[in-house]
Amino acid sequence: MLIELIASDQVLEQAYLWMCEKRAHHHFNSDVWQVRRWWDEKKPLLQQQLRTGTYQFRELRRVWGQDQLVDYWSSLDALVLKAIAMVLTNHLKPHLSDRVFHLAGSGGMKGAVRDVAANLSDHEFVFRTDVKGYYASINHHILMEIVGRYVNEHAVLALLWGYLRRYVSDGGKFIDITQGISLGCPLSPLMGALYLKPLDDRLAPLLGGAGGGLGCFYARFMDDWVVLAPTRWKLRKAIKAVNEVMAELRVQKHPDKTFIGRIAKGFDFLGYWFTPTGLGVAIKTVSRMQDKVFRLDEQGADQQRIETYLKRWWQWVRSGIDVALSDCVSFVLGLRWCFTLHFGRTLQERPLLTKYVRT
Repeated sequence: MLIELIASDQVLEQAYLWMCEKRAHHHFNSDVWQVRRWWDEKKPLLQQQLRTGTYQFRELRRVWGQDQLVDYWSSLDALVLKAIAMVLTNHLKPHLSDRVFHLAGSGGMKGAVRDVAANLSDHEFVFRTDVKGYYASINHHILMEIVGRYVNEHAVLALLWGYLRRYVSDGGKFIDITQGISLGCPLSPLMGALYLKPLDDRLAPLLGGAGGGLGCFYARFMDDWVVLAPTRWKLRKAIKAVNEVMAELRVQKHPDKTFIGRIAKGFDFLGYWFTPTGLGVAIKTVSRMQDKVFRLDEQGADQQRIETYLKRWWQWVRSGIDVALSDCVSFVLGLRWCFTLHFGRTLQERPLLTKYVRT
């Protein structure tokens, strides 16, 4: 039974270690230290509550993070959600499409980028989009209907309903959440993958050339996906299927992140720029890097700190990509101009930038 796996010593101990690592930097008044102090006493009680179906999630605390509001689960709730995520991932992953890349062990973001780049030459047209406000748009009843096809244990379903129908404490004001899933929760990536499973299933017959397939290509990373097609009418058929599924799931395409056209024009996906001539860095990726460097400079960061950031950013751009990055010259020239304009001095006067931004 799934609930027995969730409440097992092995799974709970792994979830406990994960919780300790993730919250090691928390304030000394955080409840994580109380859980760690009394874990040996809390674990048997937690196991009993999970097995009997009496465990109840607490309210989330709403606090200001870095330029955004963050809803925090209690440490014990986060531990339980991690345990549920570990067990359900193993249970549900065989039912998920191999075209979904964001779950652990599925290739990740760089795997999706490599796969898209490798299939550009076989197609002429592209449809790239994502869901507007994806996590906040997920309908609880539709999600639980999908979950119910693969999970039929009442105790597990009750925990999932508790995860969805949560309430948030915002300075003494309690907010009941009736739609959407929680950001920063270890269970949310799996639920996000499962919610769009109808899309994966609807597009599956259009992939490949055998068995009546249309020869299209499809890759999805959470709510970002791209469809490549050899002809315009095949792309239209894929777009029609996507629109039908999104209407059924009650979600909308993001108008600013949707592109339909020829691959020759180029398109961005997961921070990279794709063209028939090769793979480059998307403008928005460079812009975010520039903004970060500007903020560091304005905050008085020393050269070593900025150099460390640039080094790690460039390593991220190149890591996991086994194709040559194109358009580097134009990218570097634009970066040189931007730094010179902002800092009021040339790159030659800032050796740390010249080291990583070079034609």
